[in-house]
Amino acid sequence: MRTEEICRMEHIYKLLAGICIFICFPVLTLTAAATSVDVKSVNSATLRSFATKPAERIVSLSPAATETLCAVGAFGQIAARTDFCDYPEEVKTLPTVGGFDGKTLSIEKIISFKPDLVYATYGMHDYLVDTLRSYGIQVYISDASLVKDVLGEIRDMGKITGHEAEAENVRGHITSVLDAVSAKVQGKKAPAVYWEVWNAPYMSAGKTSFMNDLVALAGGSNIFNDLSQAYPLVSEETIIARKPDVILIPDMEKETVLSVKKRPGWIAVPAVRNGRIIFINADVTVRPGPRIADAVLLLAKAVHPELSFDGIQ
Repeated sequence: MRTEEICRMEHIYKLLAGICIFICFPVLTLTAAATSVDVKSVNSATLRSFATKPAERIVSLSPAATETLCAVGAFGQIAARTDFCDYPEEVKTLPTVGGFDGKTLSIEKIISFKPDLVYATYGMHDYLVDTLRSYGIQVYISDASLVKDVLGEIRDMGKITGHEAEAENVRGHITSVLDAVSAKVQGKKAPAVYWEVWNAPYMSAGKTSFMNDLVALAGGSNIFNDLSQAYPLVSEETIIARKPDVILIPDMEKETVLSVKKRPGWIAVPAVRNGRIIFINADVTVRPGPRIADAVLLLAKAVHPELSFDGIQ
């Protein structure tokens, strides 16, 4: 029988895989010897390679990448995924290459699926790029830290997989939802938002993070948007001192409203006093993929409960 600690570690891996920040947790991952990769150069070469013939066998190395492929209609071109790629439901029928990080992935396993494309993540899979390319395998590196980056990546995947029309439809839907949310929150005071990425130790979202962009688009103001690190470790005292109006916590954690209220000193936080502790769907909100419209709408409802977002979907 699996122990509670094993289950807890699986939750950690799933959350961090979604936002691709294993590099912040060296105890959990092998990030060593990751050479600097020129993302623009690698991706441009890959786009040229598939300009006349779409990719046919793709190994996807992140949940967001798998979601993007499926959203543009390329499910049938995915040869393998990771253990953490679980949406949409049909991807669970696909074989896996293992986990997400260097300890649970091997080049041999990836190559065994005979891919013509590996869809990787910057910072996490840099060490794979040169070797894969030496085998004649093209690599596309996801480096989406802003919503506009996700939109660009969706367009690229449409071109690479031969599903450009479908990709533009996805982009159009996302843009229409974001525009509608923007119109609703425009001119409204932006509540101060604390996004708790993790609490042992406390980690939040800085100004260069994907989540910071989501909060801003939802009409909120991230209390750590002055920190340059994407996912900084922060002190409990600083969180309390910055007086967030809203606290966002991933729903895969075992925290409750009561457990947050019991944290020493947190009763002084406006969000705690006013019952604005919101548990959010982690899969939807932390993956930089095609569900970003759903993420912004979900966050807007949490940050601005006084507004109606009926009709936006």
